[in-house]
Amino acid sequence: MGRGIGHVFAYAGYTVDIIDFKARPPAEHERLAQAARAEIAANLDLLRELGELADSDRILRRVRIVSHDDAPAALAAADVLFEGVTETDVAKRDAFARACRHLRPDAIIASTTSSMLADKLAAMVTRPERFLNAHFLNPAYLIPLVEVSP
Repeated sequence: MGRGIGHVFAYAGYTVDIIDFKARPPAEHERLAQAARAEIAANLDLLRELGELADSDRILRRVRIVSHDDAPAALAAADVLFEGVTETDVAKRDAFARACRHLRPDAIIASTTSSMLADKLAAMVTRPERFLNAHFLNPAYLIPLVEVSP
């Protein structure tokens, strides 16, 4: 889901950092980054073929795949964090704990969960008043519908 949501925000004109929270050797991260960019490029090509956009390269340039080591700097600069990790308490708690250490106090924290209660997730962040669930339907770049709950 994370790549699709990143694609949607880049399409809307925002610069997007897709963060790989897993520590990986540089070569493995590079393979993941190339695969992510290729997936987003293929989705953009589909939209171009459908006549929905003219310049997919311009949109793709707005997307950066950030390594585990570079995540703190990317998080510190973020206005919005969209969490899209595995749907488990452990994964969500770990991702939010690591992200909240670096996010600005005014950053919005969002999850795209479809199976966990928003209140439960809000309790996992340092500023629950800045949390919301914004569940994108899949594929996010084709279905313009987001379910939002505080």
